[in-house]
Amino acid sequence: MKHTTPALIMRDKRRAWRDRLTRYVVSAGGMVVLAMLMLIFVYLLVAVWPLFKPASIGKPQALLWPKNTTALAVGVDATHQLAWRIDADGKGMFIALQPQEKDPQPLQSRQFTSSAPSAAASVSGDLPTTALATADGKILLVSPQFHPVGKTGDTGHFAPDWLYLRGATAEVFDTQRQPLRQISLGMMQKRPVIAAIVQDGRLLLGQSTPTGWQAHPVVVNTPVTQVLLSPDAHRLFVLSPTSLTVFTLNAALEGVGKTLTFDQQKMVAMRLLPGASSLLLQNDQGQISQWFDVQRNGERELTQIRRYQPALADSLMVNEPYRRVFAAIAPTGELAIYSSLRENAVLRASIKPGVKTAWFDPQGKGLLAETAQGTFWYPLSNDYPEISWQTLLKPTWFENHPAPDYVWQSTSGSDNYQAKYSLWPVIFGTLKAAFYALLFATPLAVAGAMYTACFMSPRQRSVVKPAIEMIGAFPTVVIGLVAAIWLAPIIENHLLALLALPILVPLIIVASAALWTRVFPTWARRSGYRLDVCLLLPVLAGLLTLWFMLAPHLEIVLWGMPLHERLGDGYDQRNTLVVAIALGFALVPVIFSLAEDALFSVPASLAQGSLALGATQWQTMMRVLLPSASAGIFSALMIGLGRAVGETMIVLMATGNTPLLDNTPFQGLRALAANIAIEMPEAVVGSAHYRVLFLTALVLFMFTFVVNTLAETVRLKLRTRYSAEREGL
Repeated sequence: MKHTTPALIMRDKRRAWRDRLTRYVVSAGGMVVLAMLMLIFVYLLVAVWPLFKPASIGKPQALLWPKNTTALAVGVDATHQLAWRIDADGKGMFIALQPQEKDPQPLQSRQFTSSAPSAAASVSGDLPTTALATADGKILLVSPQFHPVGKTGDTGHFAPDWLYLRGATAEVFDTQRQPLRQISLGMMQKRPVIAAIVQDGRLLLGQSTPTGWQAHPVVVNTPVTQVLLSPDAHRLFVLSPTSLTVFTLNAALEGVGKTLTFDQQKMVAMRLLPGASSLLLQNDQGQISQWFDVQRNGERELTQIRRYQPALADSLMVNEPYRRVFAAIAPTGELAIYSSLRENAVLRASIKPGVKTAWFDPQGKGLLAETAQGTFWYPLSNDYPEISWQTLLKPTWFENHPAPDYVWQSTSGSDNYQAKYSLWPVIFGTLKAAFYALLFATPLAVAGAMYTACFMSPRQRSVVKPAIEMIGAFPTVVIGLVAAIWLAPIIENHLLALLALPILVPLIIVASAALWTRVFPTWARRSGYRLDVCLLLPVLAGLLTLWFMLAPHLEIVLWGMPLHERLGDGYDQRNTLVVAIALGFALVPVIFSLAEDALFSVPASLAQGSLALGATQWQTMMRVLLPSASAGIFSALMIGLGRAVGETMIVLMATGNTPLLDNTPFQGLRALAANIAIEMPEAVVGSAHYRVLFLTALVLFMFTFVVNTLAETVRLKLRTRYSAEREGL
């Protein structure tokens, strides 16, 4: 026994101090990693939470507007500083929404008509326009203008003014000079078009010409209660209590109408949602329903899509000018605000009773309601009415679609486009790419790991394993580029040859081995497996080359055309098969390295004991080595799955990025990570599109977290199980 010296004691103290320091540093590093993960999770949650924040309405603000007349048309400027109003006596004015004086005066007031207008209609767009109909059948077109004043680029102050589109004098629309009871305004290629119900029941449709209004009668067989033009004036809706007639108009305002009959309900009002694809109809019980054209039997039919709850009897129906949001206001002051994609109201509240007219501001930030007690401004917080768990995760019937479906289509060239944010197409695309990539990579990686760890000599292993691991260092953008430009056309031109490989390669190997042992039994017994492999590889390469040369001709013989042309629209050049091979190529080094390490780390005594008991090398590998290394192999597969789910560049470049719910390998896909990379640069900060992309990032984060947690749990159970079995041997 050695004597303990002061030097040894000091060395032991230094070693203990270093061990404690290392333990603290490693523990602190682990805590920092966990803290960063939690910070990422919290950041994503904060970005996503406003999507599901309930809508709310603020306290009313009384506006000092005239109380002795009713407004025919009202609007709010984009900065929410000024509002314009045209009264029932024909006077137009601009009023500050937040005046500084206690008794403010209109900023600009103008009398448009000498007598009270009989009707009015407005259309939004690049040039918001209001048409005023007079009691003698004339039309006057005016437009509110907001001109910025002050320094260049300063939009904090405006000088409002009125613009006359056809002069300051009303022009004759009805040659019989009868009052126009109700009118609707549209713009056909910047040319005003008006549909009007005359006091005597006639229905007139006319357009503006350099010489005046040219109107002609429209024949409808039922009494007309309301007429409505689409903003582009290409469709005319004529409503009667028991029917709806829809005219599709050409440039000459001519067209044939289709009539839809209501059997058991009486319709009293209608509104067009932005985009003019959806029509809202309200019956005499206050029930509002959505209708739009659906393709059936080669023709488009106006079809009821959904009914909104609750139904408010005798309610006033108003809608936002740019979003598919509308409201019903009952005489008692009960307010229900709806989104077109949700059957239930997004907000129910009580406001001042006796609302005569109401308007949303352009951005949906507030509601103007006019009552006998005055005009009130209600601030609204309803930023993302189109987003709900139902629209994100359930089939939704979107405009111009034949049936409810899962659709991801976030952008379009039209301002009135209805964005579609179903998450299932991108979630399905992520899982589909990962599944097919693992289907390609797992057999190659695990089989290669089994051969390298169990059969290869140490010298060969020292060369082969680093070489395969070097493949994992290839930039994924290069792999994706090669797959998109080089691999995809090859797969397209040799589709049959590629699909037959999983069956053909094992058959060639088995047939070659059987032929070798029967024709040359002596050589087969004397030669080792290395010689067998060296002889098999040229045979396999030669036969596969011959097969790839003959397969295109076989496609012509079988189908009269290449297989990809036979599949038609069911085949896309950049498809899941291309992604599977390219992404599988990137996954093989990861899975191979970890699985090989797990197999090679199994104690040699287990293999030696199995061989000593008479088991073959194959039996030893399958029944001893694989079960013992199963925990490590499972971890390798889970890490490969996580890599496949989170891969961006290969999936981005090797597919058509089409968000489809199609499980065939011949169609493209769109994955979560690739979708974020594509759309985040063009998403407006704070928009629904922007926050839904953060939601997809949160889904990807949670999926990876759950998969890794389950993988670690299973790995620990497998390791405990087979460790106990080894100790019992």
